[in-house]
Amino acid sequence: MIRPLSDARGFTLLEVMIAIGILATALVALLGLRNRDVQLQSHARNLTQATLLARDLVFEAGLPGGSELGYLEGNFGDAYPGFGWQKQVNTFLIERVWQVDVAVTWGESERVAVTRFIEAPL
Repeated sequence: MIRPLSDARGFTLLEVMIAIGILATALVALLGLRNRDVQLQSHARNLTQATLLARDLVFEAGLPGGSELGYLEGNFGDAYPGFGWQKQVNTFLIERVWQVDVAVTWGESERVAVTRFIEAPL
């Protein structure tokens, strides 16, 4: 006895192909998100490192003998390859106060800047 088509079980080829297409689209989107996540994680790591380096430089500027008026620049050597810094120390509107501007750079155009006001040495 032959069963009628309405009692047939399973999926048609078209339904299976549509399901595979949906899964493939979702997989491509997820892989794209993963790639973006890796890029953002790398940027966040560099941003955090640059912020900590800038904080250290601006802290050192407040130590005795840590600053002189003018502009200096350099890099962090082998300890932090790819990171450079600039420091500008200027007088401020208030007597005996200096403004210390520190910037840490990395990559093509990435930059973190920190400003601190310190007491000018006697």
